[in-house]
Amino acid sequence: MSKTVLELRNITKIFPGVKALDNVDFVVKEGEIHALMGENGAGKSTLIKIITGVHKQNEGKMFVNGKEVSFNSPRDAFNAGINVVHQERNLFPTFTVAGNIMIEHYTDKMIKKINQREINRAAEKYIEMVGLNVPPDKSVESLSAGQQQLIEIAKALSSNAKIILLDEPTSSISVNEAEMLLNLIKKLRDQGISFIFVSHKIEEVLGLADTVTVLRDGKNVRSADGEISSPIKDMTREELITRMVGRTKEFQSLEMRDFDKSDVVLEAKELRSVDSPKPKSFKLRKGELLGWYGLVGAGRTEFARAIIGYDPILGGELYINGQKVKEKGIDRIQNKHKIYYLSENRKEEGLFLDHNIKSNITSSVLKKMRGFLFFLSPKKEQETAEMFRKELQIKTPSLKQYVRNLSGGNQQKVALSKGLAVDPDILIIDEPTVGIDVKTKAEIHRIMYDITEKGKSVICITSDMPELVQIADRIIVFRDGRIAGELINDKDYDHMSKEIMNLIMA
Repeated sequence: MSKTVLELRNITKIFPGVKALDNVDFVVKEGEIHALMGENGAGKSTLIKIITGVHKQNEGKMFVNGKEVSFNSPRDAFNAGINVVHQERNLFPTFTVAGNIMIEHYTDKMIKKINQREINRAAEKYIEMVGLNVPPDKSVESLSAGQQQLIEIAKALSSNAKIILLDEPTSSISVNEAEMLLNLIKKLRDQGISFIFVSHKIEEVLGLADTVTVLRDGKNVRSADGEISSPIKDMTREELITRMVGRTKEFQSLEMRDFDKSDVVLEAKELRSVDSPKPKSFKLRKGELLGWYGLVGAGRTEFARAIIGYDPILGGELYINGQKVKEKGIDRIQNKHKIYYLSENRKEEGLFLDHNIKSNITSSVLKKMRGFLFFLSPKKEQETAEMFRKELQIKTPSLKQYVRNLSGGNQQKVALSKGLAVDPDILIIDEPTVGIDVKTKAEIHRIMYDITEKGKSVICITSDMPELVQIADRIIVFRDGRIAGELINDKDYDHMSKEIMNLIMA
Protein backbone atom coordinates (compact mmCIF):
# COMPACT_ATOMS: atom_id res chain seq x y z
CA MET A 1 0.00 0.00 0.00
CA SER A 2 1.26 3.46 -0.90
CA LYS A 3 1.62 5.89 1.95
CA THR A 4 -0.91 8.68 2.48
CA VAL A 5 0.49 12.09 1.47
CA LEU A 6 -2.67 14.16 2.04
CA GLU A 7 -5.64 13.55 4.28
CA LEU A 8 -8.62 15.74 5.11
CA ARG A 9 -10.97 14.69 7.90
CA ASN A 10 -14.47 16.02 8.55
CA ILE A 11 -13.87 19.26 6.66
CA THR A 12 -16.72 21.76 6.99
CA LYS A 13 -16.75 25.20 5.39
CA ILE A 14 -19.55 27.69 5.89
CA PHE A 15 -20.04 30.87 3.89
CA PRO A 16 -22.81 33.39 4.69
CA GLY A 17 -26.08 31.62 3.94
CA VAL A 18 -24.59 28.35 2.65
CA LYS A 19 -22.67 25.31 3.93
CA ALA A 20 -20.26 24.68 1.07
CA LEU A 21 -18.66 21.58 2.62
CA ASP A 22 -20.24 19.29 5.20
CA ASN A 23 -17.93 16.82 6.99
CA VAL A 24 -15.96 15.96 3.86
CA ASP A 25 -13.18 13.36 3.95
CA PHE A 26 -10.51 13.13 1.26
CA VAL A 27 -7.37 10.96 1.07
CA VAL A 28 -4.57 11.03 -1.53
CA LYS A 29 -1.83 8.39 -1.77
CA GLU A 30 1.74 8.79 -3.00
CA GLY A 31 2.11 8.34 -6.77
CA GLU A 32 -1.63 8.45 -7.40
CA ILE A 33 -3.85 10.32 -9.85
CA HIS A 34 -6.92 11.03 -7.76
CA ALA A 35 -9.95 12.44 -9.60
CA LEU A 36 -12.23 14.83 -7.72
CA MET A 37 -15.63 14.79 -9.39
CA GLY A 38 -19.00 16.46 -8.89
CA GLU A 39 -21.44 18.94 -10.37
CA ASN A 40 -20.74 22.66 -10.38
CA GLY A 41 -21.60 23.80 -6.88
CA ALA A 42 -20.82 20.38 -5.36
CA GLY A 43 -17.95 21.82 -3.31
CA LYS A 44 -14.90 20.87 -5.40
CA SER A 45 -13.57 24.42 -5.74
CA THR A 46 -14.02 25.09 -2.03
CA LEU A 47 -12.16 21.89 -1.14
CA ILE A 48 -9.32 22.81 -3.50
CA LYS A 49 -9.09 26.29 -1.97
CA ILE A 50 -8.79 24.77 1.51
CA ILE A 51 -6.07 22.38 0.36
CA THR A 52 -4.15 25.26 -1.25
CA GLY A 53 -4.56 27.69 1.67
CA VAL A 54 -6.93 30.15 -0.01
CA HIS A 55 -9.72 29.32 2.47
CA LYS A 56 -9.58 28.00 6.00
CA GLN A 57 -12.06 25.36 7.12
CA ASN A 58 -14.51 26.06 9.96
CA GLU A 59 -14.19 22.49 11.22
CA GLY A 60 -12.02 19.47 10.51
CA LYS A 61 -8.34 18.68 10.20
CA MET A 62 -5.79 18.37 7.39
CA PHE A 63 -2.64 16.25 7.35
CA VAL A 64 0.33 16.29 4.96
CA ASN A 65 2.59 13.23 5.17
CA GLY A 66 0.92 12.30 8.45
CA LYS A 67 1.57 15.67 10.11
CA GLU A 68 -1.34 17.96 10.97
CA VAL A 69 -1.11 21.31 9.13
CA SER A 70 -2.99 24.58 9.23
CA PHE A 71 -2.61 26.77 6.16
CA ASN A 72 -3.20 30.51 6.47
CA SER A 73 -2.16 31.37 2.93
CA PRO A 74 -1.25 29.78 -0.43
CA ARG A 75 2.40 30.26 0.54
CA ASP A 76 1.92 27.82 3.44
CA ALA A 77 0.58 25.19 1.04
CA PHE A 78 3.41 25.92 -1.39
CA ASN A 79 5.99 25.40 1.35
CA ALA A 80 4.31 22.10 2.25
CA GLY A 81 4.86 20.78 -1.30
CA ILE A 82 1.38 21.50 -2.68
CA ASN A 83 0.94 23.40 -5.92
CA VAL A 84 -1.99 24.06 -8.26
CA VAL A 85 -2.32 24.44 -12.02
CA HIS A 86 -5.45 26.47 -12.63
CA GLN A 87 -7.85 26.26 -15.57
CA GLU A 88 -6.96 29.88 -16.40
CA ARG A 89 -3.20 29.90 -16.89
CA ASN A 90 -1.23 32.01 -14.45
CA LEU A 91 1.85 32.93 -16.47
CA PHE A 92 3.64 36.19 -17.20
CA PRO A 93 3.28 36.48 -21.01
CA THR A 94 6.20 38.88 -21.43
CA PHE A 95 8.58 36.67 -19.41
CA THR A 96 10.67 33.88 -20.88
CA VAL A 97 9.97 30.19 -20.39
CA ALA A 98 12.71 29.99 -17.77
CA GLY A 99 11.53 33.18 -16.08
CA ASN A 100 8.06 31.73 -15.60
CA ILE A 101 9.26 28.32 -14.43
CA MET A 102 11.72 29.71 -11.88
CA ILE A 103 9.70 32.76 -10.78
CA GLU A 104 9.19 31.51 -7.20
CA HIS A 105 12.95 31.03 -6.79
CA TYR A 106 14.00 34.59 -7.34
CA THR A 107 11.04 36.88 -6.55
CA ASP A 108 12.28 37.16 -2.97
CA LYS A 109 15.75 38.15 -4.21
CA MET A 110 14.76 41.03 -6.46
CA ILE A 111 17.13 43.43 -4.71
CA LYS A 112 19.99 41.36 -6.07
CA LYS A 113 21.08 41.21 -9.68
CA ILE A 114 19.40 38.35 -11.53
CA ASN A 115 21.73 35.95 -13.30
CA GLN A 116 19.71 34.99 -16.37
CA ARG A 117 22.20 32.30 -17.37
CA GLU A 118 21.74 30.54 -14.02
CA ILE A 119 17.95 30.78 -14.33
CA ASN A 120 18.02 29.30 -17.83
CA ARG A 121 20.29 26.47 -16.72
CA ALA A 122 18.11 25.64 -13.71
CA ALA A 123 14.92 25.72 -15.82
CA GLU A 124 16.28 23.27 -18.42
CA LYS A 125 15.85 20.39 -15.97
CA TYR A 126 12.11 21.03 -15.64
CA ILE A 127 11.65 21.80 -19.35
CA GLU A 128 13.08 18.34 -20.04
CA MET A 129 10.92 16.71 -17.34
CA VAL A 130 7.69 17.87 -19.01
CA GLY A 131 8.92 17.02 -22.51
CA LEU A 132 8.94 20.57 -23.88
CA ASN A 133 11.12 21.15 -26.91
CA VAL A 134 11.61 24.91 -26.51
CA PRO A 135 14.65 27.00 -25.49
CA PRO A 136 14.52 28.51 -21.96
CA ASP A 137 14.92 32.06 -23.28
CA LYS A 138 11.87 31.85 -25.58
CA SER A 139 8.97 34.22 -24.82
CA VAL A 140 5.92 32.48 -23.31
CA GLU A 141 3.39 34.54 -25.31
CA SER A 142 4.66 32.96 -28.54
CA LEU A 143 3.81 29.43 -27.37
CA SER A 144 0.63 27.41 -27.90
CA ALA A 145 -1.94 26.91 -25.15
CA GLY A 146 -0.77 23.31 -24.69
CA GLN A 147 2.87 24.33 -24.34
CA GLN A 148 1.88 26.98 -21.80
CA GLN A 149 0.02 24.32 -19.81
CA LEU A 150 3.20 22.22 -19.71
CA ILE A 151 5.10 25.27 -18.44
CA GLU A 152 2.57 25.54 -15.60
CA ILE A 153 3.38 21.96 -14.60
CA ALA A 154 7.13 22.60 -14.95
CA LYS A 155 6.67 25.62 -12.68
CA ALA A 156 4.95 23.42 -10.09
CA LEU A 157 7.71 20.80 -10.32
CA SER A 158 10.39 23.45 -9.81
CA SER A 159 8.86 24.16 -6.41
CA ASN A 160 9.53 20.51 -5.47
CA ALA A 161 5.78 19.96 -5.27
CA LYS A 162 4.83 16.39 -4.41
CA ILE A 163 1.09 17.06 -4.68
CA ILE A 164 -0.16 18.90 -7.79
CA LEU A 165 -3.78 19.95 -8.28
CA LEU A 166 -4.92 20.12 -11.91
CA ASP A 167 -8.12 22.10 -12.53
CA GLU A 168 -9.62 21.31 -15.97
CA PRO A 169 -6.12 21.11 -17.51
CA THR A 170 -7.27 20.10 -21.02
CA SER A 171 -10.22 22.49 -21.42
CA SER A 172 -8.47 24.94 -23.75
CA ILE A 173 -5.87 22.87 -25.57
CA SER A 174 -5.95 20.76 -28.72
CA VAL A 175 -6.60 17.01 -28.80
CA ASN A 176 -2.95 16.19 -29.53
CA GLU A 177 -1.70 18.54 -26.80
CA ALA A 178 -4.18 17.02 -24.35
CA GLU A 179 -2.89 13.53 -25.12
CA MET A 180 0.70 14.66 -24.53
CA LEU A 181 -0.30 16.29 -21.24
CA LEU A 182 -2.13 13.21 -19.96
CA ASN A 183 0.83 10.98 -20.87
CA LEU A 184 3.11 13.36 -18.95
CA ILE A 185 0.87 13.15 -15.88
CA LYS A 186 1.07 9.35 -15.96
CA LYS A 187 4.86 9.52 -16.29
CA LEU A 188 5.19 11.88 -13.31
CA ARG A 189 2.82 9.71 -11.26
CA ASP A 190 5.14 6.77 -11.84
CA GLN A 191 7.94 8.93 -10.41
CA GLY A 192 6.01 9.39 -7.15
CA ILE A 193 4.19 12.68 -7.79
CA SER A 194 0.56 12.71 -6.59
CA PHE A 195 -2.11 14.48 -8.64
CA ILE A 196 -5.58 15.72 -7.73
CA PHE A 197 -7.35 15.85 -11.08
CA VAL A 198 -10.51 17.94 -11.54
CA SER A 199 -12.29 17.52 -14.86
CA HIS A 200 -15.82 17.30 -16.21
CA LYS A 201 -14.65 15.10 -19.08
CA ILE A 202 -15.80 11.69 -17.88
CA GLU A 203 -13.96 9.66 -20.54
CA GLU A 204 -10.76 11.52 -19.70
CA VAL A 205 -11.13 10.68 -16.00
CA LEU A 206 -11.92 7.03 -16.67
CA GLY A 207 -8.83 6.71 -18.88
CA LEU A 208 -6.40 8.54 -16.59
CA ALA A 209 -7.24 8.40 -12.89
CA ASP A 210 -6.40 5.67 -10.41
CA THR A 211 -8.99 6.68 -7.82
CA VAL A 212 -12.09 8.86 -7.73
CA THR A 213 -13.86 10.79 -4.99
CA VAL A 214 -17.27 12.30 -5.75
CA LEU A 215 -18.88 15.27 -3.99
CA ARG A 216 -22.55 16.19 -4.19
CA ASP A 217 -24.13 19.12 -2.34
CA GLY A 218 -20.96 19.59 -0.30
CA LYS A 219 -20.86 16.00 0.97
CA ASN A 220 -19.01 12.79 0.13
CA VAL A 221 -20.94 10.39 -2.09
CA ARG A 222 -20.00 6.99 -0.73
CA SER A 223 -19.81 3.69 -2.58
CA ALA A 224 -22.18 0.80 -1.83
CA ASP A 225 -19.73 -0.49 0.79
CA GLY A 226 -19.45 2.94 2.43
CA GLU A 227 -16.06 4.01 1.04
CA ILE A 228 -15.42 7.69 0.25
CA SER A 229 -13.19 6.80 -2.74
CA SER A 230 -13.25 4.05 -5.35
CA PRO A 231 -10.63 2.55 -7.70
CA ILE A 232 -11.40 3.82 -11.18
CA LYS A 233 -10.97 0.32 -12.61
CA ASP A 234 -14.10 -0.73 -10.70
CA MET A 235 -16.13 2.25 -11.93
CA THR A 236 -18.41 2.34 -14.97
CA ARG A 237 -19.37 5.53 -16.73
CA GLU A 238 -22.99 5.08 -15.67
CA GLU A 239 -22.09 4.57 -12.01
CA LEU A 240 -19.87 7.67 -12.00
CA ILE A 241 -22.66 9.79 -13.51
CA THR A 242 -25.14 8.37 -10.99
CA ARG A 243 -22.87 9.34 -8.09
CA MET A 244 -22.42 12.83 -9.48
CA VAL A 245 -26.01 13.73 -10.37
CA GLY A 246 -28.13 11.17 -8.54
CA ARG A 247 -29.55 9.54 -11.67
CA THR A 248 -28.34 7.08 -14.27
CA LYS A 249 -28.96 8.85 -17.57
CA GLU A 250 -27.40 11.90 -19.13
CA PHE A 251 -29.23 14.22 -21.45
CA GLN A 252 -30.40 12.32 -24.52
CA SER A 253 -29.75 13.40 -28.09
CA LEU A 254 -32.33 15.79 -29.50
CA GLU A 255 -34.52 14.56 -32.33
CA MET A 256 -33.53 15.09 -35.95
CA ARG A 257 -35.08 18.13 -37.62
CA ASP A 258 -35.16 19.20 -41.27
CA PHE A 259 -34.63 22.87 -42.16
CA ASP A 260 -34.13 22.60 -45.92
CA LYS A 261 -37.27 24.64 -46.62
CA SER A 262 -36.81 27.14 -43.79
CA ASP A 263 -35.85 30.76 -44.46
CA VAL A 264 -32.16 31.68 -44.50
CA VAL A 265 -31.58 34.16 -41.66
CA LEU A 266 -27.80 34.50 -41.94
CA GLU A 267 -25.55 34.01 -44.95
CA ALA A 268 -21.85 34.65 -45.48
CA LYS A 269 -20.48 34.79 -49.02
CA GLU A 270 -16.69 34.48 -49.27
CA LEU A 271 -16.43 36.49 -46.04
CA ARG A 272 -12.98 37.22 -44.68
CA SER A 273 -11.49 39.53 -42.04
CA VAL A 274 -8.17 40.52 -40.49
CA ASP A 275 -8.12 37.58 -38.05
CA SER A 276 -10.06 35.25 -40.37
CA PRO A 277 -8.40 35.96 -43.74
CA LYS A 278 -9.45 32.84 -45.66
CA PRO A 279 -12.83 33.34 -47.41
CA LYS A 280 -15.71 31.29 -46.02
CA SER A 281 -19.35 30.81 -46.98
CA PHE A 282 -22.26 29.24 -45.12
CA LYS A 283 -26.00 29.58 -44.38
CA LEU A 284 -28.00 29.52 -41.15
CA ARG A 285 -31.75 28.84 -41.31
CA LYS A 286 -34.63 29.98 -39.12
CA GLY A 287 -35.07 27.77 -36.03
CA GLU A 288 -31.88 25.82 -36.71
CA LEU A 289 -29.24 24.82 -34.16
CA LEU A 290 -26.06 24.87 -36.24
CA GLY A 291 -22.88 23.36 -34.82
CA TRP A 292 -19.41 24.64 -35.63
CA TYR A 293 -16.70 22.09 -34.90
CA GLY A 294 -12.94 22.19 -35.22
CA LEU A 295 -9.79 21.63 -33.23
CA VAL A 296 -8.36 24.48 -31.14
CA GLY A 297 -6.94 27.05 -33.58
CA ALA A 298 -9.21 26.05 -36.48
CA GLY A 299 -10.52 29.64 -36.77
CA ARG A 300 -14.13 29.29 -35.58
CA THR A 301 -14.08 32.08 -32.98
CA GLU A 302 -12.27 34.46 -35.33
CA PHE A 303 -14.93 33.92 -38.00
CA ALA A 304 -17.74 34.47 -35.48
CA ARG A 305 -16.18 37.75 -34.40
CA ALA A 306 -16.04 38.89 -38.00
CA ILE A 307 -19.77 38.18 -38.37
CA ILE A 308 -20.73 40.25 -35.31
CA GLY A 309 -18.58 43.21 -36.35
CA TYR A 310 -15.78 42.80 -33.83
CA ASP A 311 -13.19 42.28 -36.56
CA PRO A 312 -13.17 44.56 -39.66
CA ILE A 313 -14.30 42.82 -42.87
CA LEU A 314 -11.67 42.64 -45.65
CA GLY A 315 -13.86 41.10 -48.31
CA GLY A 316 -16.99 39.14 -49.12
CA GLU A 317 -20.58 39.82 -48.10
CA LEU A 318 -22.80 39.16 -45.10
CA TYR A 319 -26.60 38.99 -45.24
CA ILE A 320 -29.04 38.88 -42.32
CA ASN A 321 -32.66 38.07 -43.22
CA GLY A 322 -31.78 38.74 -46.85
CA GLN A 323 -30.51 42.25 -46.10
CA LYS A 324 -26.87 43.03 -46.82
CA VAL A 325 -25.07 44.13 -43.67
CA LYS A 326 -23.48 47.53 -44.23
CA GLU A 327 -23.13 48.59 -40.61
CA LYS A 328 -19.79 48.39 -38.85
CA GLY A 329 -19.14 47.66 -35.20
CA ILE A 330 -20.73 45.28 -32.69
CA ASP A 331 -23.31 47.70 -31.29
CA ARG A 332 -24.71 48.75 -34.66
CA ILE A 333 -24.91 45.22 -36.05
CA GLN A 334 -26.35 43.80 -32.83
CA ASN A 335 -29.01 46.49 -32.44
CA LYS A 336 -30.18 46.62 -36.04
CA HIS A 337 -30.02 42.92 -36.90
CA LYS A 338 -30.76 41.32 -33.49
CA ILE A 339 -27.69 39.11 -33.43
CA TYR A 340 -25.81 38.41 -30.21
CA TYR A 341 -22.50 36.66 -29.43
CA LEU A 342 -21.62 34.94 -26.13
CA SER A 343 -17.84 34.68 -25.73
CA GLU A 344 -16.07 31.47 -24.73
CA ASN A 345 -14.15 33.61 -22.21
CA ARG A 346 -17.11 34.36 -19.97
CA LYS A 347 -15.02 35.58 -17.02
CA GLU A 348 -13.15 38.28 -18.95
CA GLU A 349 -15.48 39.11 -21.84
CA GLY A 350 -18.94 37.91 -20.85
CA LEU A 351 -19.49 38.88 -17.23
CA PHE A 352 -18.83 41.57 -14.64
CA LEU A 353 -17.55 39.27 -11.90
CA ASP A 354 -17.56 41.88 -9.14
CA HIS A 355 -21.16 42.95 -9.80
CA ASN A 356 -24.28 41.15 -8.72
CA ILE A 357 -26.44 38.81 -10.79
CA LYS A 358 -29.17 41.38 -11.39
CA SER A 359 -26.72 43.97 -12.77
CA ASN A 360 -25.10 41.41 -15.06
CA ILE A 361 -28.35 40.15 -16.57
CA THR A 362 -29.73 43.63 -17.25
CA SER A 363 -26.45 45.20 -18.40
CA SER A 364 -27.16 44.30 -22.03
CA VAL A 365 -30.59 45.99 -22.04
CA LEU A 366 -30.16 49.13 -19.93
CA LYS A 367 -32.35 51.17 -22.27
CA LYS A 368 -35.24 48.80 -21.59
CA MET A 369 -34.70 49.23 -17.86
CA ARG A 370 -35.47 52.96 -17.91
CA GLY A 371 -38.36 54.30 -15.88
CA PHE A 372 -39.48 57.77 -14.81
CA LEU A 373 -37.33 60.58 -16.30
CA PHE A 374 -35.18 57.94 -18.03
CA PHE A 375 -33.65 56.77 -14.74
CA LEU A 376 -33.02 53.06 -14.28
CA SER A 377 -36.05 51.37 -12.78
CA PRO A 378 -35.05 49.00 -9.92
CA LYS A 379 -38.43 47.30 -10.32
CA LYS A 380 -37.85 46.53 -14.01
CA GLU A 381 -34.32 45.31 -13.28
CA GLN A 382 -35.57 43.04 -10.50
CA GLU A 383 -38.44 41.62 -12.57
CA THR A 384 -36.21 40.93 -15.60
CA ALA A 385 -33.44 39.30 -13.57
CA GLU A 386 -35.92 37.25 -11.53
CA MET A 387 -37.59 35.99 -14.71
CA PHE A 388 -34.29 34.64 -16.06
CA ARG A 389 -33.27 33.27 -12.66
CA LYS A 390 -36.39 31.11 -12.66
CA GLU A 391 -36.32 30.29 -16.37
CA LEU A 392 -32.69 29.15 -16.40
CA GLN A 393 -32.75 27.80 -12.84
CA ILE A 394 -29.79 29.86 -11.61
CA LYS A 395 -28.86 28.54 -8.18
CA THR A 396 -28.33 31.48 -5.85
CA PRO A 397 -29.63 32.62 -2.48
CA SER A 398 -30.18 36.11 -3.89
CA LEU A 399 -29.92 38.20 -7.07
CA LYS A 400 -27.58 40.40 -5.02
CA GLN A 401 -24.99 37.63 -5.02
CA TYR A 402 -21.74 38.60 -6.77
CA VAL A 403 -21.24 36.59 -9.97
CA ARG A 404 -17.67 35.78 -8.91
CA ASN A 405 -19.07 33.64 -6.09
CA LEU A 406 -21.22 31.46 -8.36
CA SER A 407 -20.22 28.05 -9.71
CA GLY A 408 -19.04 27.84 -13.33
CA GLY A 409 -22.37 26.45 -14.50
CA ASN A 410 -24.37 29.20 -12.85
CA GLN A 411 -21.99 31.84 -14.21
CA GLN A 412 -22.68 30.47 -17.69
CA LYS A 413 -26.42 30.67 -17.05
CA VAL A 414 -26.04 34.34 -16.07
CA ALA A 415 -24.08 34.97 -19.29
CA LEU A 416 -26.84 33.23 -21.26
CA SER A 417 -29.48 35.31 -19.49
CA LYS A 418 -27.59 38.47 -20.43
CA GLY A 419 -27.70 37.42 -24.09
CA LEU A 420 -31.33 36.27 -24.03
CA ALA A 421 -32.42 39.54 -22.43
CA VAL A 422 -31.61 41.23 -25.75
CA ASP A 423 -34.19 38.91 -27.37
CA PRO A 424 -31.91 38.15 -30.35
CA ASP A 425 -33.11 36.38 -33.48
CA ILE A 426 -29.63 34.87 -33.92
CA LEU A 427 -27.52 33.74 -30.98
CA ILE A 428 -23.89 32.63 -31.37
CA ILE A 429 -22.63 30.71 -28.33
CA ASP A 430 -18.91 29.95 -28.12
CA GLU A 431 -17.95 26.85 -26.07
CA PRO A 432 -21.11 27.00 -23.92
CA THR A 433 -20.31 24.11 -21.58
CA VAL A 434 -16.53 24.11 -20.99
CA GLY A 435 -15.83 23.30 -17.34
CA ILE A 436 -19.49 22.51 -16.62
CA ASP A 437 -20.86 19.33 -15.05
CA VAL A 438 -23.08 16.88 -16.91
CA LYS A 439 -26.33 17.98 -15.26
CA THR A 440 -25.83 21.70 -15.97
CA LYS A 441 -24.60 20.84 -19.46
CA ALA A 442 -27.90 19.07 -20.12
CA GLU A 443 -29.81 22.11 -18.83
CA ILE A 444 -27.90 24.44 -21.17
CA HIS A 445 -28.52 22.08 -24.11
CA ARG A 446 -32.23 22.23 -23.35
CA ILE A 447 -32.13 26.04 -23.14
CA MET A 448 -30.51 26.27 -26.59
CA TYR A 449 -33.02 23.84 -28.03
CA ASP A 450 -35.96 25.73 -26.52
CA ILE A 451 -34.65 28.95 -28.08
CA THR A 452 -34.77 27.39 -31.54
CA GLU A 453 -38.26 25.98 -30.90
CA LYS A 454 -39.38 29.61 -30.54
CA GLY A 455 -38.10 30.36 -34.04
CA LYS A 456 -34.72 31.76 -33.04
CA SER A 457 -31.51 30.45 -34.64
CA VAL A 458 -28.43 29.33 -32.75
CA ILE A 459 -24.82 28.75 -33.76
CA CYS A 460 -23.05 26.60 -31.18
CA ILE A 461 -19.25 26.63 -31.40
CA THR A 462 -17.85 23.66 -29.51
CA SER A 463 -14.78 21.42 -29.25
CA ASP A 464 -16.87 18.75 -27.53
CA MET A 465 -17.81 16.24 -30.25
CA PRO A 466 -20.32 14.21 -28.18
CA GLU A 467 -22.07 17.47 -27.28
CA LEU A 468 -22.16 18.51 -30.92
CA VAL A 469 -23.74 15.24 -32.07
CA GLN A 470 -26.30 15.42 -29.25
CA ILE A 471 -27.66 18.86 -30.07
CA ALA A 472 -26.85 20.11 -33.59
CA ASP A 473 -29.18 19.87 -36.59
CA ARG A 474 -26.31 20.44 -38.99
CA ILE A 475 -22.54 20.57 -38.48
CA ILE A 476 -19.95 22.78 -40.17
CA VAL A 477 -16.36 21.56 -39.75
CA PHE A 478 -13.46 24.04 -39.67
CA ARG A 479 -9.84 23.23 -40.45
CA ASP A 480 -6.85 25.61 -40.71
CA GLY A 481 -9.03 28.72 -40.96
CA ARG A 482 -11.28 27.28 -43.68
CA ILE A 483 -14.61 25.49 -43.79
CA ALA A 484 -13.67 21.89 -44.56
CA GLY A 485 -17.26 20.77 -45.14
CA GLU A 486 -20.73 20.46 -43.67
CA LEU A 487 -22.78 17.47 -42.53
CA ILE A 488 -26.41 16.75 -41.76
CA ASN A 489 -26.39 15.33 -38.25
CA ASP A 490 -28.02 11.88 -38.09
CA LYS A 491 -27.40 11.70 -34.27
CA ASP A 492 -25.44 8.44 -34.66
CA TYR A 493 -22.26 9.27 -32.75
CA ASP A 494 -20.05 6.54 -34.22
CA HIS A 495 -21.00 7.52 -37.76
CA MET A 496 -20.83 11.30 -37.23
CA SER A 497 -17.51 11.23 -35.38
CA LYS A 498 -15.91 9.33 -38.29
CA GLU A 499 -17.35 11.76 -40.84
CA ILE A 500 -16.18 14.79 -38.83
CA MET A 501 -12.65 13.40 -38.39
CA ASN A 502 -12.47 12.56 -42.09
CA LEU A 503 -13.07 16.24 -42.88
CA ILE A 504 -10.53 17.38 -40.28
CA MET A 505 -7.84 14.98 -41.46
CA ALA A 506 -8.47 15.31 -45.20
